[in-house]
Amino acid sequence: MTDPLGEYRGKRDPAASGEPPGGPVGRRRGAARFVVQEHAASRLHWDLRIEHDGVLASWALPRFLPRASGDNRLAVRTEDHPVEYLTFEGDIPAGHYGAGTMTIVDHGTCEILLWEPGKVEVELHGRRLTGRWALFPIGREGGTEREWMIHRMGEPLDPGAEPPPDTVAPMLAGAGALPVGDGWAYEVKWDGVRALCRSEPGRLTLRSRGGADITAGYPELGGLARALHEHEVILDGEIVAFDLGADPPRPSFQALQRRMHVRDPRRVRRLAAEIPVTYVIFDLLWLDGHSLMGLPYDERRRRLAELALDGPRWQSPDAAIGVDAGRALQQAAVELGLEGVVAKRRDAPYEPGRRSPAWVKIRRRASASLVIGGWAPGAGGRSARLGALLLGERTAGGGLRYVGRVGSGLTQAEIADLTRRLGDLAVDESPFDRGGPQPPRGARWARPVLVADIAFSERSTTGQLRQPVWLGLRDDVPAPLVLEGERTVRGRGRCATAIADDRAIAVTNLDKVLYADGTTKRALLEYAAAIAPVALPHLRGRALTLVRCPDGADGERFFEKRAPAHRPGWVATATVAAGRERIEHVVADERATLVWLAQLAALELHPSLAPADAPDHPTAVVFDLDPGEPATVVACCEVALLLRAMLEGVGLHAVPKTSGSKGLQVYVPLNTAEATFTDTKAFAKTVAEVLHAGRPELVVARQAKDLRAGRVLVDWYQNDRAKTTIGVYSPRARERPTVSTPVTWDEVEATAAGGDPAALRFTLTDVLQRVEAHGDLFGDVATRPQRLPATG
Repeated sequence: MTDPLGEYRGKRDPAASGEPPGGPVGRRRGAARFVVQEHAASRLHWDLRIEHDGVLASWALPRFLPRASGDNRLAVRTEDHPVEYLTFEGDIPAGHYGAGTMTIVDHGTCEILLWEPGKVEVELHGRRLTGRWALFPIGREGGTEREWMIHRMGEPLDPGAEPPPDTVAPMLAGAGALPVGDGWAYEVKWDGVRALCRSEPGRLTLRSRGGADITAGYPELGGLARALHEHEVILDGEIVAFDLGADPPRPSFQALQRRMHVRDPRRVRRLAAEIPVTYVIFDLLWLDGHSLMGLPYDERRRRLAELALDGPRWQSPDAAIGVDAGRALQQAAVELGLEGVVAKRRDAPYEPGRRSPAWVKIRRRASASLVIGGWAPGAGGRSARLGALLLGERTAGGGLRYVGRVGSGLTQAEIADLTRRLGDLAVDESPFDRGGPQPPRGARWARPVLVADIAFSERSTTGQLRQPVWLGLRDDVPAPLVLEGERTVRGRGRCATAIADDRAIAVTNLDKVLYADGTTKRALLEYAAAIAPVALPHLRGRALTLVRCPDGADGERFFEKRAPAHRPGWVATATVAAGRERIEHVVADERATLVWLAQLAALELHPSLAPADAPDHPTAVVFDLDPGEPATVVACCEVALLLRAMLEGVGLHAVPKTSGSKGLQVYVPLNTAEATFTDTKAFAKTVAEVLHAGRPELVVARQAKDLRAGRVLVDWYQNDRAKTTIGVYSPRARERPTVSTPVTWDEVEATAAGGDPAALRFTLTDVLQRVEAHGDLFGDVATRPQRLPATG
C-alpha cells in the first residue's frame, strides 16, 4: 500500500532537521484542524495545512491568504505532511530541505465544505483567520497538480479594510527654531534620502520624495519585507549611509550619493556590499487595510513600535519627548556633526504633501538644494580641472539667479566625476540671469540639470551664500526645466529643445503671448515642469480632457478628448468607453507629459474623477460652487462652510480649492473601490437639496439660469462618468493665468467674513510660492480613504 507520507519522508532527515517523522496514518474523529505557518526559507512564504484523510494537505502561499473577496493569490500544492506538523515550530538547519525558521501564525479547527480534485472549500475557525476560502488548481508540473490559486469567499476578513494607495506624498517640515513644550517630540534629522516604503506579503516598493520607484537601487533593504511578516504597511523614513569609520558612526551624504544615481544591477550589488545603507523609519502611515494618517503622531509611533522594526539594515529609533530631551538631542546633533533635529507635534495628524507647521526642522547649519549652472577652473596647475561649482536658484519669474560658488567639501573622486558630467552638459552661454550678482570671469557653462545640496553659514543681503560647503548631488529633487539650443526659426519664433528629466521635447514659439497680461509660452512650460511633483499624484492613471488654445486664451479654443495622433511614443494613454465609442485619452503620468501638453497650449487639464482602470468608481465627490451675479466667491465661501459643517456631521472630511475662475470647489476624498457614480451623484444631490432647503436665499440646487441670480449653485451634476472638472494646479484659459488652487479652510473663513475676493485668485507664480511654503494642500484628496453614508 502506498505511504501517503512517502514524499514527505523521502525529503527529510527528522533526526537532523527536528521535524516530526510522522507516525502511522489514521483518521481521527472530531473537527478537522488547520495551521498557518510562516516559513522564512530562501524565500519567505506561508504554509497552509489542512487536516484531511489522516494527513495535512499543504499549500505554500507566497503572498499569505487573501483578505478580500476577488483577490486571487498563488497557492503551490506541496507534499502532504504528518498531523504532528500542526504544532511544529523551529529552525530547519541549512543544507536540509526547506531550511529556515518555521513559526505558527494561526491555528484552529476547520469545516471541509468541499473536497474534490478540482476544488477545495474550507471554513477556518482560528484566532485571527476566520471565514471561507477556496483553492483550485490552475496548472500541472511533472504530471502532478502543483500550481493552485486561493481566494476569499464571502465577506472580507476585515470589512473595513482598504488596499493601500500606490503612492503618498510625504509630509514636509518647515524651518524654524527649536519649539518648546511637552506637546513636542524630537527626532534626529538624518542626512539621507527621503523614501516611503509600501510593503505587503511578497512585495516591497521604495519610492522617493518625488514618487520615483527606487527599489532596485537598494537591494539590501528587501529583507525588511520579512521583518514585516504578513502585514501590509506604508512606512515613512530616510535612506541613510553611515560613515563606519567615524566614532560613533554618523550619516554621510557623500557616501550615499555614490548609491543614489546607480542603475546598473551589477554595480548596485557591488556598491550594496561596499556602502550598505540603512532605512531609518520614523512614521507608520498605513497598517493592514487602514490609514493611520488621521491619527496623532503619538499613536502612529506607538503602532510603529509594536512592529519591532530593528534589523540589520533598518531601524526605528525612539523619539525624544519633552523640551529638555529635545535640547539634549539638539546639543548631541551639534557635537556629532549631524544635520540637525526635527520637532513634531505629538497631537498632529500626518498631512501628505504639505509643509506643515506641525513639523519643524532645526538645522545645525542652513542648507539648500541648488542648481549647478557651470564651473570655475582651478588655480595654477589645476586650471584644466574643476575648481568650484557655480550655483543658482530658480526665481519666481522662472529665471536662474546666481548665488555663489562652492569648492569646499569636494573629494578628488567627486571632482573627477563632476568634471566628466559637466563636460557632457557643456553649453556656450551662461544659464544665469543677467541682472544681479554674476559668476567670475573665465567660467565654463553647463545645462542646469544637476541639483546639489549645499550647507552654508548664512546669506548676504544680495542672497549670496557665505561659507558654502558641498554635501552632494541629489536625484530626488527635480531640476528646473532646461531649454536647450534656443534659436529663432522663421514662422515659429524662438524654439528650443526642452529637457524634462530624461525626455527631450521640441518646443516652439517660446515668446508667444498666451495671456493678456503678457504671460508667454515659456512661462507656461516652466510652470508645468515646476508644478509636476504636486500635480502628478492627482493626474496619474486618469483620462484627460484638454482645453487647447493655440492662439492664446483670447483666441479660438477647443476641447480635445482624443489623444493627438502626433504625440511622442512615451506619452501614456488610456482607452475609455463613451457610449458605443471608445476614446483614447492622454494620461499625465510623468513630468515630461505636462511639459509636452504646455507646448500644445493645453491651458486647461480636466481629469476624470475616476481612474481609467476603474472608470465607474470615482475617488472623490465634488461640489462645484458657482456664483450667479452679483454674488462672488465670497458667497461661495459662505456656502462652502455650510457644506463643510454638513459633511463633518456625517463623518466626512472635505478639501477646498478655487476653480481658477469665479467659483470654489469642495472635494470629499473617497479612494475606495466601493462607490459608483450613481452613489456619488445621489449623495451630492441630496446634500445640495438639503442646503437649498435650509438657505434658499443663498443656495440653489438646480441649474436653471433664472434661479441663480445672486445665489450660489451647488452643482452636483459633475459627479457623472461623462463629466470632468478642472484639475487641481491647472491654469485656466482666462485673461490672466489664474490657477485652480488648493486653499485652507482658514482662508475660506477669512473670505466669507468679508475678505477681498481677489485674495483667492492665484497666478502661476503665486501657486509655486504657495507650494514651496505649504506643500500639497490637496494631498488628502489623493490618499485619504472615506466611505459615503447611506443616502436613503
